[in-house]
Amino acid sequence: MNLETGNWKLETGNWKLETGNRKPETGNRKPETGNWKIHYFKEINSTMDMAREMAKKGCPEFTVVVAGQQNAGRGRLKRVWISSQGGLWFTIVLRPRIVPGLGFRINFCASLTLVRTLRRMFGVNAMVKWPNDILADEKKIVGILSEMETEGDEISFINIGIGINVNNDPTSEEPNASSLKNILNREISREELLLEFLNEFEHQMNHGDFDNLISEWKKYAITLNRHVKVVTTHDVSEGLATDVDEEGALILRLEDGSIKRVIYGDCFHQHHSVLK
Repeated sequence: MNLETGNWKLETGNWKLETGNRKPETGNRKPETGNWKIHYFKEINSTMDMAREMAKKGCPEFTVVVAGQQNAGRGRLKRVWISSQGGLWFTIVLRPRIVPGLGFRINFCASLTLVRTLRRMFGVNAMVKWPNDILADEKKIVGILSEMETEGDEISFINIGIGINVNNDPTSEEPNASSLKNILNREISREELLLEFLNEFEHQMNHGDFDNLISEWKKYAITLNRHVKVVTTHDVSEGLATDVDEEGALILRLEDGSIKRVIYGDCFHQHHSVLK
């Protein structure tokens, strides 16, 4: 398989990687069996849209949709996600056997796994920004979006969309963004990064300690102990980010001393007021 040139196995009109083609682990843990299947599209409107169609038609868990370029990529609150060539844009279809109220854990698991993967593979100082971005040197390199569909009190599917700035240069359109290539001054294998992440993420989904997930996530959280502004479709909140609770909500201490719990929104760091 070669993600750089599109040398994937062609099957029924879509690029598709069959199971099990992953590199062995270097540690003591045995690799997973590779239960994911990757569908690669050179150009597509949105991996989230394609993954939703596949999920509704009953595709298996750990189906992965990868795009060389997205024409209509999207982020949180319907924001446009610029998805130029050279980046790694993909969506994973998951069918976790948990109640819908715990669905937020999947998003935190994905960001925690990816920040650890980036640190291990490239030595970058990757940090998580609430609720679902990853920064390096205060610049955004990853955005994560999740969508969940339920049937009664059960989850039908949760799709996790991930955009990683790898070999692209987003700075002209997004001054507060960067890419792995810009940080490391070299090209990165998107194929290797994708497979390493999927390998670790599958292991975490199957064997991870979800009871301690949030506390582990907070070890890499750049949002805590700094002043932030959180924008939702209904209001804007500003205050000191003091904690993330066990349900994934951001705890703000407002200027008047009151405490506000924010469960979703776009979070903007106020760089001039970091607290040590």
